[in-house]
Amino acid sequence: MLEKGKHTTEEAMEALSMTVEEIEEMEAHPERYQDEEAPPQIGKYGSLFLEYLKENHPGRHASLTLEMTLRDVCAEVNREALDMMETVQSQLRAKKPKPPAGNFMATVQYNTAIRDQAEEIVLNEIVYKRR
Repeated sequence: MLEKGKHTTEEAMEALSMTVEEIEEMEAHPERYQDEEAPPQIGKYGSLFLEYLKENHPGRHASLTLEMTLRDVCAEVNREALDMMETVQSQLRAKKPKPPAGNFMATVQYNTAIRDQAEEIVLNEIVYKRR
C-alpha cells in the first residue's frame, strides 16, 4: 500500500496491480469495461415522467413495471426531453434578440426566461404525455 505523499503514476498503478497497457486499454475502450447490468439513468425528465405516471396513470405504471421496461421508457423520455430542450431553446433564441453585451443581469434574465419557456413546452409535449 502507498503511503501519503507524492508518487509516480507507475507506483500508483503497481499498487493497484495494473499495468500501463491495461490502463490505456481501459481508457481507449471504456465500453468493454462497463457493467452490462447497470440500469439506464433516467435523469430529471425521466424522474418527472415516473412521478407523473405513478400519480396519473397507475395502471400503465404497473404494466411497465411488470414488463420490466419502466426504466427504459423513463430513460427514453429523458433523452427526448433533453433533445427537445436544445431544439426549442435554439428556436427561442433565434426569435428573441439577446440583451446588449455588458448587462450581466439582463443576460441572466434572458437565459432564464428562454430555459423556463423551453422547459414548459417540453414538460407539456414530452413528459406529461401518456405513453
